[in-house]
Amino acid sequence: MNKEEVSLDNATKERFQKDQLRIESGLNSREEYAAEIAVPTSGRMNRYESSAPGSSVSDEEVAELVEAVTRNKAVGYVAFFVALASLFVWPVLLGVSGIILGVIAFVMGNKGLGSWSVALGIIAVAAYFLLMPYYS
Repeated sequence: MNKEEVSLDNATKERFQKDQLRIESGLNSREEYAAEIAVPTSGRMNRYESSAPGSSVSDEEVAELVEAVTRNKAVGYVAFFVALASLFVWPVLLGVSGIILGVIAFVMGNKGLGSWSVALGIIAVAAYFLLMPYYS
């Protein structure tokens, strides 16, 4: 036997041992994989979950959730439009306002519009302070 055959033989033995361990431990089944990627559940209940397994969420709770999501989107859009307007009019005042509203929108969960608002606000304020000496 040459060296290559011995190393191949050892690699085959290792692979067989790993496969055997995987089969014996049950890691070869799809149920284990599904359990690993499933959302973990906690012991405490969510505010919008009911205690009975068959009951549904009340209309008031749904209306409250829809109102909260709509309010978060409204803050995000206002922040974006203020930051966009700061590129054209009153860059320092509207830019800082866009940054503050963008951070609020980001914290409230509207991460996309909040991030864009902060970025546009920073660009407007930085451009004002960088270009102002050339125009005065």
